[in-house]
Amino acid sequence: METNIEQLVKDELMQMDQRLSDLEDKMTSIDTKLTQVVDAILGNPLTKVGGFVSEVDAIKEKVRKLEEKVDKQEDFKKRFSWTVGIIVTVLLALQYISTMYYNFIKR
Repeated sequence: METNIEQLVKDELMQMDQRLSDLEDKMTSIDTKLTQVVDAILGNPLTKVGGFVSEVDAIKEKVRKLEEKVDKQEDFKKRFSWTVGIIVTVLLALQYISTMYYNFIKR
């Protein structure tokens, strides 16, 4: 009977050892996959290139440059509008003055 119990204990220990080995393999696999995900997000830690974070930084820089260009374009549009407005006002004033002068001379 003792040998039977000893055999059962040995079998159970072997099964537990096998389950622990399987669990270790799965944890190693998860660790490898997690490392790959982190590398994909942050990039290669040795070369400091690639990854989602560097792409986001590059996009931020491009957006900043585009905002600067749009600001310059808006400023140009404002200046152009003011210039056209001033020229039209001056021309209308000259026309009014010349009409008044012509009417004054004609009388």
